[in-house]
Amino acid sequence: MKSLTIILLFTITTLISGCKGNESAIDTDPDHPQLLWTAMEETKGFIYRVIPNTRTITLYSATPEDGSFSHHGHLAYFKGIMYAYWDNHLRDENESGQRGLMAISSDQGKTWSPFQELFSPVDKRLPASEKCINTRFLTANGFIEIEEELYAITDVAEWIGENLQNRTRKGFGRLARHIFEDGSPGEIVWLTKNPPPPVEGFSQFPVADPELIRKIDQYLTLPGNEVQLNFTSPHPLSDDNHILAEPVPAWKLDNGTWVKLYRDGGIKDAKTSKESEDSRSRRNYVSFSLDNGETWTTPVRTNFPDAGARTNAGKLPDGQVYVINNFLPMDPKQGGRAMLGISLSADGLTFDRAAVIRFLPPPMRFEGRAKSVGFQYPHSVVVDDHLWIIYTVNKEDVQLTSIPLEELKKI
Repeated sequence: MKSLTIILLFTITTLISGCKGNESAIDTDPDHPQLLWTAMEETKGFIYRVIPNTRTITLYSATPEDGSFSHHGHLAYFKGIMYAYWDNHLRDENESGQRGLMAISSDQGKTWSPFQELFSPVDKRLPASEKCINTRFLTANGFIEIEEELYAITDVAEWIGENLQNRTRKGFGRLARHIFEDGSPGEIVWLTKNPPPPVEGFSQFPVADPELIRKIDQYLTLPGNEVQLNFTSPHPLSDDNHILAEPVPAWKLDNGTWVKLYRDGGIKDAKTSKESEDSRSRRNYVSFSLDNGETWTTPVRTNFPDAGARTNAGKLPDGQVYVINNFLPMDPKQGGRAMLGISLSADGLTFDRAAVIRFLPPPMRFEGRAKSVGFQYPHSVVVDDHLWIIYTVNKEDVQLTSIPLEELKKI
């Protein structure tokens, strides 16, 4: 109990010191909208407010045999069936043979099927090593709906270089898989017209119908449909020369303005990974579109706290905007991802209420490249009167938490 108290006191101190006095970094142009996080000011001590009456279930429990690394979870609810999809590897993130797994529920999340392989590996399933150069892996891009049909998509990339310390990621495009109404998956197809040849010993996937490729490409350009892990497009720069990544699916304000958050990747001119990590503001950046996504303002830093991980956002049935993220503004190695929280806004700009979804993760069970402790990379969907959230625990287990919408109204 003493250690828990110390952690809580340190967390509160960090939030207060991290969210105050940062106004100089916020865009104050009166002609531009402003996004503000005021939960600390409006609800003192919210950090103790853990949402009651939630339900948490484990979809996947890591094992060395099936894979001790899992991450990049996504949810979808389509024609009465809930789908969960995530990446899986033997032990390491984004390494040779990373694959996609899926589980489904046909009873509003009460029970779930055993996991199945949604996207099979496109290379040998190997742990990270000096030999993992010119090897391919898949990274989940989630689900999309095209003309009343559901598809799962994944990014295909390859590591090129001399060794683990000197390699770059080369993107090839995406694969898609149609999901039938009974939850069964169709064939895997390329969404690029000129796919690379397969790795020796692996089958080549056919190219999708050109019209389907066009429709999916068009869908992904629309605001609100952003792919958060895109290895074929350059990352945007902020007004203060920070590299931004993992755009949060945008939401629309009542006046038609679109709002999009970004994760801070650190200063562009950093010479080392440590310098890049140390330069991160632990804040989300924001960009606005006044022309329905045709153009976007240069992203600017907000005071919205963020440890530095994928953030999720959406709208509740009553019109409120929610943002789910790790809102401890701390380095993940120092425990920044140990808390997963939700922030709420009535107008989509001022987030004046917040509460904790999960806090204090269990110890990590398995070693692995790029792994860290915490509740990470949330994604969500509203099903009936609950908000469902998928995330990974220590990048090992995959869990779901459902929150009654009535409890969110009480925050």
